[in-house]
Amino acid sequence: MTLSIGSRGTSVRTLQQKLQTAGFSPGGVDGVFGRRTEQSVRAFQQSRGLEVDGKVGPQTLRALRDGFDPAPSSPTNPRRPAPVEPTQPRPQAGTNLTATFDRVRGPGSRSQQVTGRVTVNGHTYDFRSGGHGRGSLPPGAYQITPHLWSRSDRSMSVGGVGYSFAMSDKYDSRVGATRSLLRIHPDGGTPGTMGCMGIIGDASVQRQFREDMRAELQRNGGRFTLNVG
Repeated sequence: MTLSIGSRGTSVRTLQQKLQTAGFSPGGVDGVFGRRTEQSVRAFQQSRGLEVDGKVGPQTLRALRDGFDPAPSSPTNPRRPAPVEPTQPRPQAGTNLTATFDRVRGPGSRSQQVTGRVTVNGHTYDFRSGGHGRGSLPPGAYQITPHLWSRSDRSMSVGGVGYSFAMSDKYDSRVGATRSLLRIHPDGGTPGTMGCMGIIGDASVQRQFREDMRAELQRNGGRFTLNVG
């Protein structure tokens, strides 16, 4: 049996657990073979010298099971432990519907920029906020609602994938005014935002984030609270 995009069930859950154990985060153990799981499989295959196709067949399963290179063992070619670090380390999942600030650049200035991680639908993503003269996103609780499922603005799209989700207004003591028109969108164009939350990652990451947001909105009746800070 080959597992690939769209596969579901116990076999996929077991695969995701093995990938996590090997240090290749599939974005969660939910039994659904999505884009994050495919990326993790590709990274694992590359590290083991397997064909990199994102599909899990007998060779990939054997490598995951044994924790060794797939080449047969022999006196001249003994099996050896394979590296377990992912080619692109990913953060561990945080608390759902929470965004945390990890680093601050230019604290207190109008160009203050923060980088951090936000978790939705059980998956964690990197983000940037600020850096362009209006400061970064103020900490606090925000009501999140849909805005645009697709948009083409260069500053709000990556690799042809664009979207925005509306964040409720928030008073910002740093500027002495209420911040409005805050959005969650791809961190496109010049890195950073005008105070919105810009999701970092390529087109596949942006698609997965958009689907995770869609899932949270559907599960919570079209809106949810995101705690930031």
